[in-house]
Amino acid sequence: MSESTAFGGGWLSVLVILVVLFGMGGGLGFGGNNATMAGYATMADVNAALNAQSVSNNLGQIALSSANNNYETAQLINNQTAAMMATQNSNLVNAIQGFNQISSNLANGFANVSSQIADLGYRMESCCCSIKTQMLEQRLADANAALVTSQTANAINAQSQYLLSQLGSYTPAVV
Repeated sequence: MSESTAFGGGWLSVLVILVVLFGMGGGLGFGGNNATMAGYATMADVNAALNAQSVSNNLGQIALSSANNNYETAQLINNQTAAMMATQNSNLVNAIQGFNQISSNLANGFANVSSQIADLGYRMESCCCSIKTQMLEQRLADANAALVTSQTANAINAQSQYLLSQLGSYTPAVV
C-alpha cells in the first residue's frame, strides 16, 4: 500500500489496462467468447478485484483511524496524568509549607513559653529575696526594739542603783 496512484493503488491501474485490452468485446478480436481468451479476466473478475482492492483500502483506513484514535487517547491520558501529577505536586508542596509553618509556629511558641518561664523564675527569685530581706529587716527591727527595751531597763536599773547608793541607807520614818 505504500505505492499508490491517483486510481487508489498500483493494481487498479493494471486492472484498467487489462480491461481496456481484453474486455472491449467481440469487435476488435479481443475478449468476447473466444476460446483463446479463456484464461484472461472477465468483467466479473475485474469487479471482484476492484471490490477487494476497495475493501483492502477501507480496512487500511480503518486501521489507520484506529491507530490515530489510540494515539490520541494515549495523549489525552498522558496529558491528564501530567495535570494530575502537577496538581498532586502542588498539593504536596502546599502541605509541606503548611507543616513547616506549623513547626515554626510551635518553635516560636515554645521559645516564648520558655522565656516566660525563665522570667517567672527570675521574678520568683526576686520575690523570695525581697521576702527574705523584709523578714530579716523585721527580725532586726524586733531585735533592736528588744535591745532598746533591755538597755532602757538596764539604764533605769542602773539609775535606781545609783540613786539608792547616794541616799545611803534610808529608813523610813515611822509615823
